[in-house]
Amino acid sequence: MRKLLCLLTLLALTFAAVGAFAATKTYRVVPKTTSGHPYGSTIKNVTFDNFKLPQLKAQNHLTSAQNTAIRNAGLHAPKNGYINGTANTIPYFSSWFITGSRNSIYPFSMVGHSPSAGGTTGVNNQLIPLITLLQIGGVTVAVYDPTVNNDPQGTDMSLVAQSPLYDATTTYPGPPAETGQYVDSHQRVSFRTTAAANWHTPLNSPMSSGIVWEQFLEFNNGDWAFACCDSHGNNFPVFNINTISNNFEFILGVEAPLNTTVPIIVTDYLTAFDPSNGGCCILGFHSAQNQADVNGPGILVWTWGTFIANSANSPFGAFGRSTMVLSHEVDELYNDPFVQTTGTLVSPWVDGSVSFAQANLETGDAIEAMKAADVITIVPLNTAGGAYNFSMQNVPTLEWFTRNPFNGGIYSWPNEHTLSQAPHGVNCNANFVCSWLYGQGSAAFFFGPPF
Repeated sequence: MRKLLCLLTLLALTFAAVGAFAATKTYRVVPKTTSGHPYGSTIKNVTFDNFKLPQLKAQNHLTSAQNTAIRNAGLHAPKNGYINGTANTIPYFSSWFITGSRNSIYPFSMVGHSPSAGGTTGVNNQLIPLITLLQIGGVTVAVYDPTVNNDPQGTDMSLVAQSPLYDATTTYPGPPAETGQYVDSHQRVSFRTTAAANWHTPLNSPMSSGIVWEQFLEFNNGDWAFACCDSHGNNFPVFNINTISNNFEFILGVEAPLNTTVPIIVTDYLTAFDPSNGGCCILGFHSAQNQADVNGPGILVWTWGTFIANSANSPFGAFGRSTMVLSHEVDELYNDPFVQTTGTLVSPWVDGSVSFAQANLETGDAIEAMKAADVITIVPLNTAGGAYNFSMQNVPTLEWFTRNPFNGGIYSWPNEHTLSQAPHGVNCNANFVCSWLYGQGSAAFFFGPPF
């Protein structure tokens, strides 16, 4: 059950236990924290993202040797060609492009197999529901459950499984127009000049272990806190990124997915804050970490995203509703699965909030802080529970990241007007003079340093 509650309301309410669902599912509880202290104050000046959070937007936990190996693999690809990866992980291919005013070489890896070789490469994935129970002094005061009907059309989990992330019936703009899953269609548009006509990288139907996870977060241990304010001026709960990151690791350790599978952890409504600096709010992230499975050492790529029902009073307005966060994270996971650090002088780009520069292929970050009309595309679908409007995030195409787009190219998708199509001026690399030609509004490139 989802509520946006002020402190007095939270203290007054105790929700029923979720044990009634145990007849059809296996419930497992993440170990609770045993010590800590309440977060010192209500978190103020809340946005869905800010300059205090860049290290949490995407996480690279790979060894230095693994990062170097992945980077070097891309450098061995022929010009405008691709090399399929061989590491024990999800299917991926590598290549490189020239970027920036200094013609830096940017090696990259993406999910799937070589676009020019064609064919369909399905990506195994597992949906993992995580129920959150907020407690004060051991007493449950609120429950946020993705396995119950928070929208009339169905549960968060059922709607995710029917969303454009998996549904392949929607036709999106091109050119050429693409009919298929959301992220697969985006990739086909980005690689339209080099990909074979039959190249696809869809998510396979989601798997489930049958386990529904529960995490009990204790206010007095600092596992969660209050943030201010929602659209009605009330406080709302946010959870400690350190606590939930530990809980995610515990869940993944028990689930023990193969490295060839992408775990997708789904929470209901709640978002996270960083207790080290009060940064708020984190709605999801994707991560890459070294893991040995039954096939030996390799890389586990996974993601977490929160689902805010259309019927809920979202503190972030239109941002974050339904599968918007998951579309952001899954698209980034496809384009930057290993959260690559290049080790080259690549021109950084500035995210939509103009808070910090990034030099990677984090597709969601480039647009997320622009106006809602530029950020969100609504995809209506008929679900098992009836008609439902899914919120999906617009994303840049590969041309936008290369800094050398073709005239008449497509720089954002599926809304082609989110990022402008203005070409870069000749010898134009002065800071804050020519920085914004590739972006509309505040999302654009900041050329240096480095340039």
